[in-house]
Amino acid sequence: MNKQQLVSLAISNIGKRRTAALDANDRVLTTLRTHADWRQNEHDLRVATVAEVMSNTPEQKAQAIAQTKTLTAARNKLLAKYGMSEADLLPQYTCKKCGDTGYADNTPCTCLQAEIRRLLIAESDILHTEYTFDNSTETDEHNNKVYARAKKICDSQHGNILLFGNVGLGKTYLLTACANRCVSLGKSVMFVTAYKLNQTFLECHLGDLATKQAVTDNLTDVDVLVIDDLGTETTYKNVSAEYLFSLLNERLAQGKQTFISTNLTIGQLRDNYDERIFSRLIDQKTNLVAQLNGADKRMSK
Repeated sequence: MNKQQLVSLAISNIGKRRTAALDANDRVLTTLRTHADWRQNEHDLRVATVAEVMSNTPEQKAQAIAQTKTLTAARNKLLAKYGMSEADLLPQYTCKKCGDTGYADNTPCTCLQAEIRRLLIAESDILHTEYTFDNSTETDEHNNKVYARAKKICDSQHGNILLFGNVGLGKTYLLTACANRCVSLGKSVMFVTAYKLNQTFLECHLGDLATKQAVTDNLTDVDVLVIDDLGTETTYKNVSAEYLFSLLNERLAQGKQTFISTNLTIGQLRDNYDERIFSRLIDQKTNLVAQLNGADKRMSK
């Protein structure tokens, strides 16, 4: 879904919380009104409140105020009698700040921002939300410099990332940290393996025009596309290279960010992909092209 649809869904979800809170409050009041003493107290309080507003003299107003206080004290005793408190008479909103409206002081509430982030993560297919820059245990000086440069790109609206190096150096961790960082900044993210992406290309190629357009638009429109393990995918003639080039080219044209990892060397990338794709992958004018160093972290564990 696009950003407008995502925000609408977030507002709708928060609105459902408000409706649920109001419905629960109605059920509480309905239960209390099954008791005759509560109904009488509720009626008398309404009468006293109206009398206070309609008072013509200070004496009448003082009398009405005193009556209201007496009836309120009686109401609190009834609440205790039925195992409730004054708080139970009010809707129990999830967000006290905005009352589950999504907006506080005419600005988006933190709960709305949190719901948008939740939906962004759900849409992104990010498997490990705990993979973040803050949680990184990387100790290699060179790798930490790559981390810092990658984070800077995440925090901007421009720039792509190509990570290469041997298996087990933490490329997937860094890509996932980048994806989580971008989500936290409100960007739409799609995280996909090269294998899954290539299967999607094949399904597009074999599907009807409407399906092809919908899938390719989704891949193109997302703010950040993360492709993990480029080079591990099965290639299909007249499909893999053509669709990958079209996708990368269109995203570059639209200024969208693409983050990629591969176990291949630069030489292997040149050999495995045609010049059009290779030139877009290694263009250091638009990309952070970096190799991670060290030993296989999976083996060291």
